[in-house]
Amino acid sequence: MRFLRAVGLIFLKDFKEEIRRKENIAASFLFAFLSLVLFAFALDPTRVDMRQTGSGLLWLIILFAGSLFMGASFRKETETGTLLALLLCPADRSAIYIAKFLVNLVFLLILEALLLLFAFLFLDFRVAGALPSLALAWFGVTVGYAALGTLFAALVAQTHGGQVIYPILLFPVLVPLLIAAASLTQEAVSRGISLQNQWLRLVLLFDIIFLTASTFLFEYAVEE
Repeated sequence: MRFLRAVGLIFLKDFKEEIRRKENIAASFLFAFLSLVLFAFALDPTRVDMRQTGSGLLWLIILFAGSLFMGASFRKETETGTLLALLLCPADRSAIYIAKFLVNLVFLLILEALLLLFAFLFLDFRVAGALPSLALAWFGVTVGYAALGTLFAALVAQTHGGQVIYPILLFPVLVPLLIAAASLTQEAVSRGISLQNQWLRLVLLFDIIFLTASTFLFEYAVEE
């Protein structure tokens, strides 16, 4: 109960702070929106099959827009000394990681929902009949993305030029997950996916391994 209370308090603190500060959210959403508008002008939906091409484009946008937000997860707290205060609290340090992970997960899910809406409006990316399969696949991929993104954000929080180093470290590790994400999105929109899908199994395995490992490695990532 003490662990869950710590997670809840840190989650509420971070969530309210992000809503109040708005700079990270605004930067990520603006990047995603402008990228989608750019693709809308560059591609002709009448000639390009968005079920084949759209999945990769959407995940590229999510990858970069999400990194703008998650990369700054610990930056403000490092600058103000709040992170040190959290680390000195009489609670398991993994509670800090879980709370940050949940904040990033919620943000990414909201970003993805809005991105699908705008993709429908600008690119005619129709997913109405595939929403259950798409929601399952995207949630699984987003869990893995948020798990690794949060850990790497903690790793570079106290590093000079961390915002530049962050995507260089994170993106190569995410390659298998992004390939699976694009394939699952394409299959979900075209014909739906089942629980026996090999890509879905890969995503599930990725989530279990990296979420568990990140929870245990967080304490070492934030050490001076």
